[in-house]
Amino acid sequence: MAGDPWAIVAGVVMSALLALAPWMFMVHAKLAVLAAQMASIQRKMDDLIEANQERLPTCALHEARLGNLDRQVDDLSERLRDTDRGRL
Repeated sequence: MAGDPWAIVAGVVMSALLALAPWMFMVHAKLAVLAAQMASIQRKMDDLIEANQERLPTCALHEARLGNLDRQVDDLSERLRDTDRGRL
């Protein structure tokens, strides 16, 4: 009689494992896919950060040039206004 309760417990545990095993494998597979996607996203983000760091000096140079051009246009506009006022 001592072996019967252990056989019942072992049978219940084995049944529970067999019932949960497919679900556990499915969850494991989904987690593996998510981990792969996260690694891919991390790689893409690293590439974007590196590309942004390479473009930053060029953007700063363009911004400085645009500021210089704005000052030149303002200066020319002021000169044209002064010239038009002198004619009147």
